[in-house]
Amino acid sequence: MNIKRSLRSKLVIGFIAITLPLFLLLLYNNYYAMNTVREQVADSNKNSIILYSSQIEAALNKEIKFLYNFAVEDPNIAALSQLLNDGDEYVLAKARILNSLTRYHRFDNSVDLQFIYSVQNHDLFNTPIKTQSYDELQSIQMAIQQVVKNARPGSPEFMQWKAIPYSKGKYALIRLVDAGDGFYLGAFVQLKNLMVPLDLVHLGEDGYAGFLNEAGELITSSASPDSPKLDIAPVEDPTDTYQAVKAEGRRYIVVQHPIQSTELSLGAFIPEARMLQNLYHFRRGILMISVLAVIVLIIYLIYLNDIILKPMNSLIRGMRSIKNGNLAYRLKPSKSKEFMIINETFNNMASEIQELKISVYEEQIKAHKAELKHLQLQINPHFLLNSINIVYNLAQIQNYGVIQLMCLNLVQYFRFATRTNQVAVTIAEEMEHLESYIRIQQVRFPDQVTYACHLPEELAQAAVPPLLIQPFVENAIKHGFDFMDHPFHIDIRIDHAATEELTVVIADNGAGFDEETLQLLRTGAYMESRSGEHLGMTNVLYRLKHFFGSDAGLSFGNAPEGGAVVTLTIPHRRVEEFAS
Repeated sequence: MNIKRSLRSKLVIGFIAITLPLFLLLLYNNYYAMNTVREQVADSNKNSIILYSSQIEAALNKEIKFLYNFAVEDPNIAALSQLLNDGDEYVLAKARILNSLTRYHRFDNSVDLQFIYSVQNHDLFNTPIKTQSYDELQSIQMAIQQVVKNARPGSPEFMQWKAIPYSKGKYALIRLVDAGDGFYLGAFVQLKNLMVPLDLVHLGEDGYAGFLNEAGELITSSASPDSPKLDIAPVEDPTDTYQAVKAEGRRYIVVQHPIQSTELSLGAFIPEARMLQNLYHFRRGILMISVLAVIVLIIYLIYLNDIILKPMNSLIRGMRSIKNGNLAYRLKPSKSKEFMIINETFNNMASEIQELKISVYEEQIKAHKAELKHLQLQINPHFLLNSINIVYNLAQIQNYGVIQLMCLNLVQYFRFATRTNQVAVTIAEEMEHLESYIRIQQVRFPDQVTYACHLPEELAQAAVPPLLIQPFVENAIKHGFDFMDHPFHIDIRIDHAATEELTVVIADNGAGFDEETLQLLRTGAYMESRSGEHLGMTNVLYRLKHFFGSDAGLSFGNAPEGGAVVTLTIPHRRVEEFAS
């Protein structure tokens, strides 16, 4: 049976076709729910990030606007270039400028300090710096001096706010304005001070916010020092709501928004585990539903296998057994009412077929018996006509003594031949009957026919069908005897061919078979092409086939010294075995 076309494979395919889409649907539902929560949390936090980014942008833009206006409107800025050679007046001008910047800075603390730098004198003076240590003050001043010394009109610092490191792990924004005559105005703001409003954003227990540079590196954040370091890719598509990153086995949802007029982005980092904490029971429920659905479908498949597949397989095995000849096979009762009816019908049909086959066998046996009797009766008239013809010829020559001898042998011959109710006789009885036939032929041909019979005593009681050997002897005398110079001799030898077989060899010293006749005999066409002429040999062949089938053998040949040889091979049986 083709497995692909079996009912079992189709049920399995149907089970997979139902289970797999359901399982995938539940997985998609789980993924969709998680993704929806991510997007909602990301949208909520992105709005906050955008709000604070806008506030930072507004403060920085306000500072830039002030610096430009101050550079143009303050007369002390223009006077600085003229007072470079007048030390006292130059110092007083710087003091007045710093007072103006300090006074403005007192009301607007969006930046940490403002400064003025003279390119010609390399002179840097600034508003007061609020620091917690002298080292930090020195690092801030050195960072500003490094920027202004390398700055030239058209440098990036004149175009936008630039992030610079001023201490280990600390960054600040700096912006320069060209005041003319070799003087720069500038503002400096520490990024940690810009982080203060972000502490109000609720990002979860382990969440934090921070500033990222153009390379995606987090340079300043509200996270604790032992927070995992994240590798954030730069934002390529501004329409993306969030990014998912992983660090030290933890996943984060990152929301970014660029700050205009700077090279920085403001980002929020929300831990996914905290964000999806409320979905735990929902996800667990979906998983349990998936597992429960698979278990239910498997149980259903087992149930279908028990009520449909097993009875079907049992029915198929029964049909194969009946096909192979095992008519005694019966199906067991089924749990299903429909299969119970099918099994009962099958058993009834098998019983009827078995009974019908037995009846057919009995009829065939009866027909075979009738046919065998008919064949045997066909031989008797055939030989009787030949015998009467011999008596007629003897009467013509008035040889009454020979006629008496002939009639005596005919009586013995036909007494044996008319026992048509016997299926088998012993070889001894068959040979006694054959001697009666040969003596009849010797009466007809005095001193011209001789014979010899070799029968071991242990084979005398072996059984053969009656009139098995006589037709071959008759055929030998009819076709082999030709009034030769020496007597026509028939040699009959019976021996063991094997433990369970007998061999009967009938040989003569006559003319033998010609090649054409021998070929026809070996192919079986000799008897078929001469219908009715060789009735005795034909009947022997039919009876051999009926009694022994393929276990019997018949061969024809010529002896090396001349003469025909016929060999019969039959199973070794006793008379009672034929009767049974």
